[in-house]
Amino acid sequence: MTTSTNGSPDPTPFQDNVEADTVKIQQGGAGRIEARTVSITQGGAQSIEASHVDIDLGGAAIISSEHADMDRTAAAVVVADDAVIRDSAPGIVVANTVVSDRTRIGILLAGTIEGQPRVAVDARIAAAAGAAFAATLFVLSRIFRR
Repeated sequence: MTTSTNGSPDPTPFQDNVEADTVKIQQGGAGRIEARTVSITQGGAQSIEASHVDIDLGGAAIISSEHADMDRTAAAVVVADDAVIRDSAPGIVVANTVVSDRTRIGILLAGTIEGQPRVAVDARIAAAAGAAFAATLFVLSRIFRR
């Protein structure tokens, strides 16, 4: 069920676009959400833009937030000032501060990392791969220039 700031429940399990001060979704979903505060339990959204996002047992394609709190959640892209991620699987995380516990992250770009997330590609690996790629292009350009 989906509710918004006016408190009236909407029995439709999926809403295309939701704009409100506070959005709470339980066992439902939304396409695009723009709000100050978003709370999702056992549901999901395609894209979320909010100051504070809290998702438990859910999912989202794109999360853009000042503070994102994810627990047992999957997300494709998370962009946040601060992200708290527990038992979750985000694909890409870009944040100033990440607090992580028992989490697998595909690509992580963060200023400060607390905890020990399992990361496939972090900033160090990306820099090393970029340097190796640049060196390979340089050598190939020298070889084929002759």
